[in-house]
Amino acid sequence: MKTTMIVLVSVSAAVVIAWANPSPAREPQKPADRSVKPAAAKTEKSKDGNLLPNGNLEAGKVTPVRWQTIDGLSSFWVKDSDPRRGRVLMFDSDVLQSQAYDWWLKIDDGASPLKAPKRIPTTAPKFDTLAGLDGVWFWSHPIPIKKGQKFWLTLDVKGGGILVWLVGYPKKPSVSFGADAGAVQQYFSKRRGTAPPNKRNRKAFIHKYKWRGQMRAGGSKDWKTYSRRNKPFQPTKYTPSVRWVRVLLYPFWPPGKYFVDNVRLVEYDPKIHGEKASAR
Repeated sequence: MKTTMIVLVSVSAAVVIAWANPSPAREPQKPADRSVKPAAAKTEKSKDGNLLPNGNLEAGKVTPVRWQTIDGLSSFWVKDSDPRRGRVLMFDSDVLQSQAYDWWLKIDDGASPLKAPKRIPTTAPKFDTLAGLDGVWFWSHPIPIKKGQKFWLTLDVKGGGILVWLVGYPKKPSVSFGADAGAVQQYFSKRRGTAPPNKRNRKAFIHKYKWRGQMRAGGSKDWKTYSRRNKPFQPTKYTPSVRWVRVLLYPFWPPGKYFVDNVRLVEYDPKIHGEKASAR
């Protein structure tokens, strides 16, 4: 039997990340552009109500379908030590950023994660690892939503604490590797010689998301289920243009291994889950 709980974890002072702002981004107050209406997309739902396709991570060959590809260096799709659980995601944040970036460029060019290089040993204090810098981001494919919908997100985690986001977009976002990682995209463009020339006030990378909601999970050596009970995610409450969401799994500090399974995104039912007036 699984126990549902929320565990708050502290973030190392050595880790400075742009994502670690728990407050959702609000849209600028301006008139909505009604000239073009986005095409309606059909929301897929499994028999158990999960809106996230392959949330149990069982479908796939080399990498789980409907998620970004694993890289075989910092993200893995493995069989859990308990055969009853099946396949799960494993993350290793104890990887040098320099090695990760070099390999990620090859992954983005189509390299197989099965041909990932052997991890280069790291040394203390490990601030040059993914744990101390980028973290190990892992994205679901986008899910269409409707205005006014509220969502309840749960997942199973084993290992240290991780951050989890539900991220909202007005248009269907790209699912290419690292599409939302600004520093990674800048690195890719420099290596490929496609970086635009520097100009005054030019933004090196422009994010496409309009909203994000955060929860924390993990912190146990055993599998536990985590949720943001009594606090639903409401992507369109302050950003009504949001029509797509993605789940972001984000292990980072301390350097080490983290495991995730059974990611579930369902429509929020206050009769089942309860609700706080301050939920966003």
